Amino acid sequence: MTHARRHRLGIFALALLAVATVLALLAVDARSWQRTVAQDDVRFRALPSHGGLWQPPTLLPGDPAGSLLGTGDLLTLRHGLQLFWFTHLGADPGSEVDLPTLRARAQNALAQVMSSGARRQERSDAANLLGVLFVTTPALGTDRTGLTRLLETAAGYFQRAIALDPSNVEAKENLELVLRLREPGPGRLGHDARAGYGFGRGRGATVIGSGY
Repeated sequence: MTHARRHRLGIFALALLAVATVLALLAVDARSWQRTVAQDDVRFRALPSHGGLWQPPTLLPGDPAGSLLGTGDLLTLRHGLQLFWFTHLGADPGSEVDLPTLRARAQNALAQVMSSGARRQERSDAANLLGVLFVTTPALGTDRTGLTRLLETAAGYFQRAIALDPSNVEAKENLELVLRLREPGPGRLGHDARAGYGFGRGRGATVIGSGY
């Protein structure tokens, strides 16, 4: 065996070792993602304001495991849901962002999932949460036209949620409630009438826990 051939075989062996190492680390990072998402989904159910959720300790730079698993939509949905909860709490415990900014961030995140989420169920859940977000948005003053417009926007999101996933019971119940609120009658459009959304029937908590 010539020296050059031995040299080539040595390089090839090192390349195989490097590939094997990367694949092993990739598998470790993939398991870390799956384990962290499952654990943090449980933490979120117990304490929605918990900080630092869904951030696994990955080993490979650039997190190729996350890219292969398609975690972008998964994280956008979960962060959008957490922002949604923050809007109902009235603040983000981990920052000093004001409530209108929180609402805007939640709306943007949920709208992104609704438009380009990987699963129809996720897109439906996001549309449902957008409807809840609008129906619970404080209207300026007591202008009936403004309140009616908010309810119409919310109803549109609930209808879209149902079209995306006809089995979305929360969206159906929310749409029914909105249609009742839009019925004529004194006091039907006030703050108290809209305050029950979000943590009751239509909270959409089932979006957490779907995993991969």
